[in-house]
Amino acid sequence: MQATIVAHTKPPAGSDVEIHRFTFLLDDGTAPPLSEFISLRTARVIVENLADGNAFIKMLRTIVNAKAEEYDGLAGRIFLDRLKERPDGSHPMPGPDSEAPPP
Repeated sequence: MQATIVAHTKPPAGSDVEIHRFTFLLDDGTAPPLSEFISLRTARVIVENLADGNAFIKMLRTIVNAKAEEYDGLAGRIFLDRLKERPDGSHPMPGPDSEAPPP
């Protein structure tokens, strides 16, 4: 899977800082890429409750760990899964050791 941060949208004036939104694409190579968005608040909840393990979570961790002045600079960042092939040719589900290094 490949997760790409496409854009950052600032919250409206006077809104909670947690309402920053990030548009992203998820592409598993089997269907057209899925375009979605997530708020900083939702990203924080997911990161707090799910272990590392795939491109999507790695992307969310990067968003959550960024400083507000870095948000716009996240656009264009790509996160990849790197799955190790088993001897039988199958691929395990991604885990912490399956994440590709940052581009």
